[in-house]
Amino acid sequence: MSASKCLDEDLLQKIKSERSEAYLIRLIDLFLKDAPIRIEEAWMGGKAKDLRKVAVATHILRCLAENVGAITIRDLCSAAEASAEGGKEAAMFLSHILFDLEIAYVETRNCLMEAKHGMSG
Repeated sequence: MSASKCLDEDLLQKIKSERSEAYLIRLIDLFLKDAPIRIEEAWMGGKAKDLRKVAVATHILRCLAENVGAITIRDLCSAAEASAEGGKEAAMFLSHILFDLEIAYVETRNCLMEAKHGMSG
């Protein structure tokens, strides 16, 4: 998958031009470090039927995703948040969303690594 299919290239360019390439690399590194932790927290919350924990973990992950233009992760986190806040009926779809989120993370990680590789920093 190319970076342009899973990342908001315009946002990445904007960050590089308004801040710096080094700043963007730090954002990407933060995302790559923290995202797996937040995904694991969401799974643990789901297993414990702690929907608040799921909502908090996916909210933080959504914010991180927005910072690096990770479109699919942002959208899946929004769906997970809504599902976690929607009560038991909505939460029954949560495991499917979290599974899709894990797959999206792997794809997005590859896209971010590709984007990072194309930078000089």
